Amino acid sequence: MRTDLTQACIEPFTDLVGKKQHALLRRVERIGKGVIAGWENRPALSVMLTLWYFLKDLTDREVLILWEGSAMARATSRLLPMFMHGFDEEKRDAAAQEQARQLLARLQVEGLYG
Repeated sequence: MRTDLTQACIEPFTDLVGKKQHALLRRVERIGKGVIAGWENRPALSVMLTLWYFLKDLTDREVLILWEGSAMARATSRLLPMFMHGFDEEKRDAAAQEQARQLLARLQVEGLYG
């Protein structure tokens, strides 16, 4: 699963070359570090649910397409059973949905996922 997640993070940048690729990777890393810093005291289950709703929104709107058999599709199919029980906790589920909306808004301020 780690290999699939690593590959999924790199795949969107493979068609870029040179300075453009490096600049975008640095930007995404900087933004990602800022986002992750706010998650240090959150339970892993809450983070996973938030990310699930974030990705679900992107795929539902076709901002992100998970191709069958892709590294991201393989990783998400393995991850879902690990945190699926979190959807049953109504309060945690509602909080994760709100946090996913906040994450999207934060990334849109950075010019991502318009």
